[in-house]
Formats: sequence, C-alpha cells, structure tokens
Amino acid sequence: MSKMAENMEWENEAPQLAKLERSNPFTVPTNYFGELQERINQSVFMSSLEKTTNAGFATPPNYFENLNEQIISKAKLSTFVNAQQGFSVPDGYFDQLQQSITAKTINHKKVVKLWHQPLFKYAVAACLVIASTTGWFANQQYQSRQLRKTELAKEQLLYDIDESVIIEYVQEAQLGKTANVTDSEMEAYILDNFSTTDLSNNL
Repeated sequence: MSKMAENMEWENEAPQLAKLERSNPFTVPTNYFGELQERINQSVFMSSLEKTTNAGFATPPNYFENLNEQIISKAKLSTFVNAQQGFSVPDGYFDQLQQSITAKTINHKKVVKLWHQPLFKYAVAACLVIASTTGWFANQQYQSRQLRKTELAKEQLLYDIDESVIIEYVQEAQLGKTANVTDSEMEAYILDNFSTTDLSNNL
C-alpha cells in the first residue's frame, strides 16, 4: 500500500482531524540558539556553586533588621532626586554676572598704607642712613681734596720765593722785633701776609 493511500484512509476515518491546518506543533523560543551557549555556561556555573557551597545564598549580618530603614531611606532619596533635578541657577544669573563682578571689584578696593608696614619703615630708615653716609663721605673727600690743593699751592709758593728775600725779611723782622720764631711759623707768616704777586715782584 502506498503512502498516499494511507493518508487518504485516515482522512476518511477522521475528517475533523484532516480539516485542521498542518503545522509543526513544536516551536523554539526566540533567540534560543543564540543564547544557548550563555545559558549552558550559567547552568554549569550555578551547579558548580551548589557543589562548592553548602548553605547556598547568604545575607549580610542584620540584613532583615535594617531592611525596613534601608527601604525607607531609598524611597526618600528617590523622591528627593525626582523632585529636585540637580542644581538650579537664578534667573538672569549669567546675564548679570559680569556686572556684579565688576561692581564688587570696584567697590572693594583694598587700600594698603605703606607707612604702617614694618618692612617699609625699615627700608626708609636704611635709605636715609645710606644717603647720609654717602653725603658725609663725599663731603670729607671734597674737603680733603681742597685741603691738599691748598697745601700744594702753598708749597709751590715757597719754592718760588728766593732765599735772599727770605733772609732779608728775617733780618728786618729781627731788627724790628726780637723773637724766637720757628721755620714753620715763618713760612706761615709769609704765606698769610704776602700775595703771590708780591712775592713774584720781590724775586
């Protein structure tokens, strides 16, 4: 008997069954074969955990005692976050930011009085000491140079006077007044009482 004849035989015996739509009754879930590898690995991992641990899953200490407080705090935190979405900026803040910064910097200038700074006082005192010392030293140098010039001029005048003139002057002075006069006093007297022109004329 052929296969076609067998099919016609059961269709005649069960006409209601023959009217049903012919489809595969066995179905596979969506992405069954795509996720099969991962599900197998998970089941192997879970079975290995069951073998290694006897107690199964464990809860932290005092988990159920603190569970009520944790749930309430999380609920309050979620309502707070939902009610206030981050930080807010006042209206027109960035428009007026430049003006407010400028106003604060202009109105709040810090005035520093130099006279009240100890470092400035010491610096001024040091400058005054240096200036006065420099002036005194320069004055001493100037006076020593002038004195040296005067001494050189006097010595030059003495060199220019002839000995005969000095001898005559001494003799006249001895005749007019007898006194013990040293050579230095005599030279000082000649320089003080005679000018260069007088001495040059007498030469």
